[in-house]
Order: sequence, then C-alpha cells, then structure tokens
Amino acid sequence: MIVLGIADNHDSGAAVVIDGKLVSAVNQERIDRVKNSGAFPWGAMDAALEAAGLTERDVDRIVVGTGFTPSTFLRAMPGLHHGAREGGQFSPLLHAYVVYQSALKATGLHTVEVDASRRLLERRLRAGRPFTQAHIHVMDHHRAHAEGAYRTQPHDHCLVLTVDAMGDGTTATASLGRDGQLDRLWRQDGLASVNSFYSRVTQLLGFKPNRHEGKITGLAAYVPPPPALVAHMQQKVAFRAPGFTRLRRRRTERLDDPFWSEVARWSREEVAAAAQHVLEQAVVRFVEHWIRETGCRNVALAGGTFANVKLNQRINDTGLVDHLWVFPHMGDGGLAAGAALGDVGAAPRLLPHAAWGPSFSRRDMHKALQRGDCEHTDRGSDPVDGIAGDVARVAALLAEGKVVARFSGRMEWGPRALCQRSVLARAHDPSINQWLNDKLQRSEFMPFAPVVRAEDASRYFLGYETAANAARFMTCCFDVTEEFRAHAPAAVHVDGTARPQLVDAETLPGLHAVLTRVGELTGAPVLINTSFNLHEEPIVCTPSDAVRAFQQARLDALWMGSFVAERG
Repeated sequence: MIVLGIADNHDSGAAVVIDGKLVSAVNQERIDRVKNSGAFPWGAMDAALEAAGLTERDVDRIVVGTGFTPSTFLRAMPGLHHGAREGGQFSPLLHAYVVYQSALKATGLHTVEVDASRRLLERRLRAGRPFTQAHIHVMDHHRAHAEGAYRTQPHDHCLVLTVDAMGDGTTATASLGRDGQLDRLWRQDGLASVNSFYSRVTQLLGFKPNRHEGKITGLAAYVPPPPALVAHMQQKVAFRAPGFTRLRRRRTERLDDPFWSEVARWSREEVAAAAQHVLEQAVVRFVEHWIRETGCRNVALAGGTFANVKLNQRINDTGLVDHLWVFPHMGDGGLAAGAALGDVGAAPRLLPHAAWGPSFSRRDMHKALQRGDCEHTDRGSDPVDGIAGDVARVAALLAEGKVVARFSGRMEWGPRALCQRSVLARAHDPSINQWLNDKLQRSEFMPFAPVVRAEDASRYFLGYETAANAARFMTCCFDVTEEFRAHAPAAVHVDGTARPQLVDAETLPGLHAVLTRVGELTGAPVLINTSFNLHEEPIVCTPSDAVRAFQQARLDALWMGSFVAERG
C-alpha cells in the first residue's frame, strides 16, 4: 500500500508511506524557498514521490492531514489569507474563522464542510496530476498530529497529547495508544487560549507570531518572572481540568485593551519570563492530569506548542514520565506524515532519523561548486591517520576555530537542522552567538544548539535519559554538567541549559567521526550546530542553495559530500 500524505496549510508539505513505513517527507518551503510556505504543495509532492522512487500513478491513497482545508477557503478570501500571513490568528477575519470552525465542530456540522473540502481537493489533485488510481481522504487535524507522534515512538502503550493554536475547530486533545490503535479520550475546542496567548506575547514584543515564538523562549531566561505579572497573565491562561481556559471575547484580544496595556508596562524580558512561566505551568499540569487519568507514563507530544524546548524540559522533569517523545515535526508541517502513517495504522516504531528529503549526486555537488567558482578538493579517497580525508580536514578546520557548513545526504524534514544541512563550529567561544548570527543575518536570544556523540550524553546532560530519543532530534532542553560548561560555554544558556542533538556512528557516521577527531584535537568532542540558511530563508535544499548561502555568509568552509571547499 502506497499512501501519499499532504499538509495543506500555512506550512504545507507531503510525505510517502509504503507498507506502513515512512520513506520520504518534504515541506513546500524547501522547494519554493518561501519560509513556512503555504502554497499548495505540488513541489513537495513531486519531491517526496521522486525521493521514494515513485510516480503519481503508483499512489493508492492520498490523505490530507486536516479536515477543513485552509487553502480552499483562504485563497478564496484574500483578506482572510492576508490576515493569516501577516497577523497570525489575531486578524479579525481569521479570528472569525477560528470561531466558525469551532462552532462547526461543536454542532457536528463540520462533516458537511469536510466533505466539500474533500471534493474540491479531489478535483484539484486530479486536474493537476495523473493520480488515476488513488482514493482521496481527509483526516482530522489533531488526529493527524496524534497519529504522527504515536507511530514514530517505540511504545505500543502510549499517552498522546496535542496542543496547538487551532486546527479543525480543536486546540488540544488527549489520546491513548494500545494494541496499535489510537483512541481519543478528550478534545478541547478552538477557543482555548494557551497557544494563542503565547503568540500574542510574541507579537506584543515586536516579533512575528507563528514564527518567532522561540525568541520569547530565549528571552524568558534572562530575568525571573515577576509574580504580579504572572498573576495578571493567569487571568488569560490556566489549566482547568481536563484542559485549558477559553478565550474571552475578541475585544479582549486587542493589543490596546486594558489587559495587554498592563502587560506592555513591563520590560520585554519580564514579559517573556512571565509568559513562559504561565505556559509551562498550564501545560505541565495538563500533562500531569492525563498521566494520572490514564496511568500511562510513556508520553508522546505533537502540535506547535511543543516546539517550545523549555516547556518540554519541564514536562520531562516532572518525574512522572518514563519515556518522553516529541514528534520531530511537531507543527502543522508534520501533518502529512502523521496522516499517512495513521491512515494505514502503522505499527509504533522509533523514527530512526529525519533525513527524508531529496538527495543529490556527486555530479550535482561538483557542478554547483564549479558554477560558484568555489575552489574545492575531493578528500574522501585520501585518508589521514586512518580516517577519511574529508573528516580529517574538516575536524582540523573546526579545531582551528573555523566555521564549516555541512551539506550531506538526504535533506532533513522538520524545523531543525540535524547535521545534513547544518553550520558547524567549536563551542568554546561564547562570543560566537553574536558574530556568527551577524554572518547569518539573524537576531537570536538562545545560544546555538550543541551536537554531541550519544555516548557522551551522560557526561554532559542531567536527566536526559527519559528523553534521549527526543534529544536525537533537538526537541528538548536539559540542565548541563560543569564539564559541559567548561567544554562548550557557547552552547549554554543563561539558565544553565542546552538543547542538544545526540548522534551515533550508525546514523551519522561522518559527523560522529568529526566529533571524535575534534575531541582528540581539542579535548572537547562538542560542536555547535545551527541551521544552514540565511535569516528568514528556509534551510538549504539543493547544492546550489548551499553554495549561495555559503558564499553570502562568508563562512570558512563548505563540506559537501566528500568535497571540501575553503574560502581564501
């Protein structure tokens, strides 16, 4: 059975599942080079099918990971679409759409719109591509989130929780997996406030909602949350068993109303700290409630709220979790894979990696380097001291303090760069957070994430064991040891935490070998890993993307396949 999953939303994409196994997944932004692209994912579909070695005629089923397909309505209503892109869920028109979806779900009338959406999608798909054999279905938004989380972790018995802004009239769910089946226990309508509140704070502090929430997470660590501001914010967001408080009337969501005017009196660090505290308190209590209700201590999380790595740490630190899994593409861009895996009832199994996108040949890489006039050497066949020549040269450059961009194998899927499309450097210099961000034209408040060999995790991180699988995908923070502070001060946040990627020799042999060699040369087998892209651009996809970003950022070296290009 060949299933094509589609995410048709503000971060659209596609995924292919064959006989219950994920074989490819691509988001449209990597193809059309528009950050969080909401274009209909024709390019992502083509790329996912090509990566799987398939054509449209091979597809048996198409599953769209949301019931109310946003493109159908947003593209038909320019004002609504503009509000979605520019004002997040806070534009009046889009807020009205949230209320509309929630009301449809509450009354049961959503089935009419879901059927209309499916028929419109069917016409679009069959007109645009020769999907002659495929049956077309739609799946509830939060079910697709939950299915993705459940079927990519290793436990048959698992509590699955989803929280996001709103999808298909729902903002949060609790489900229980057992015997390969996932049963929903509870849902909350789209008028709950937790995710929208945090995005509203993002906007209040001058950042883009639905994109820059991570900046709030970083700012939050700089000062303690003021108790008076926390109490004020708790009027807006709190846990009320079994879920969250609801939004008040829309007028209370205006930034000039008394509630937000009071918030705006505080410094941005204080606002961020209070918002993070209120978010953590509400969501942690939500998780604790459902662990007690179900007695299940294996927990899987999905939905955009769980992009918050500090929140995930707080959940891991409750002492109630035996195994914590955060679906690596936790936001709406992961709906395509979740829908496809859930449609066939794939057996729960641990996701081995995130490299599900396109790959490129040595010839492609060589041509891109030539077109960019990059002087380069193929060092793969020239071993040094018993290790591959490219590994030896790259490790030597890194040990010298150089910055190396890495382009290797299949492109990663999801929001994190995981050393297939990454920028690497030593973590010994705390000032790197300023000067490297300047090179990449970014403004960030969290330090760069470290990449560490899995066998070194116990040396460097506290309490990581229950979330070790999540840490392979850089989805959780941990407190660090004194040894890590000494080895990697540039990767430690002001609150004494880091958000690592753990790598093993089987999954990423070249990177693992570089870490080992850097450790031999410097005594610290740790590197900084940040995404290979310029500010407000998607992570690079093709060799040409990589060469352009390497040159514009004026990085020291580009490690592409076994080629090493060095800037003179």
